[in-house]
Amino acid sequence: MANNIERDVQNRFFDIISDQKNNPNNSAYSVYQKLVFNRYEEIVKSTFIEFSKYVSEHELEKSIYEFLKNPPSTPFVWQIANDYRKFVKKQKLFHNRKYLYELLYFDWIEVEIYMKEYKKIKKSKFSWDNSYLLAPWSRIKKCNFDIINKNHETKRENFLIIYYDYKSDDVLFREINQFIYTLIKKANKKESISKTLESLCKENEIDFNEAKEILYEPLKELLLSKAICN
Repeated sequence: MANNIERDVQNRFFDIISDQKNNPNNSAYSVYQKLVFNRYEEIVKSTFIEFSKYVSEHELEKSIYEFLKNPPSTPFVWQIANDYRKFVKKQKLFHNRKYLYELLYFDWIEVEIYMKEYKKIKKSKFSWDNSYLLAPWSRIKKCNFDIINKNHETKRENFLIIYYDYKSDDVLFREINQFIYTLIKKANKKESISKTLESLCKENEIDFNEAKEILYEPLKELLLSKAICN
């Protein structure tokens, strides 16, 4: 019901914008404009907390007004923030500070993981004979800036696994090496993790047995943390 009301207000707002061209004295324009802007500003600021620290009020306001010219299609209020995130990147609104796009992702992915419902999975022992996939509440991300260490403007290629931690009821961000990132990305249900690793080792001329020995503990820990599952 609330979503329908908000959608009606938004549609009314855009009708007024259209009418304003033919009726410049329409005072309702400014009222609805401010009403909808305030709602969207609230969504953006409450979702993108870190991002908002690195942009001025003027920049934020300008980006939101631009966003309002291309209204989101989602009926869910919490997903509007993701439409905003995609919009500012597509329109290159902050292309002189590209680290802001990664900050937007960091803020958004935490919300996305929290908002979805998941079935609990049972703990299992790690075995090279099993196949493992990224858990539904997990994401892997290649970053170009050192956001994880809060050196936002520093360029540094790094790889992360982001997942919901049941023990702490929190979304955790952990840095992983590029090899583990690629292994998880290539993993599939059709073959064991051992087979996937073997293929990856051949591609990169890496000793397979040595790789198994090095990766055993990190993969075991990711399974224990339920960041990956079988």
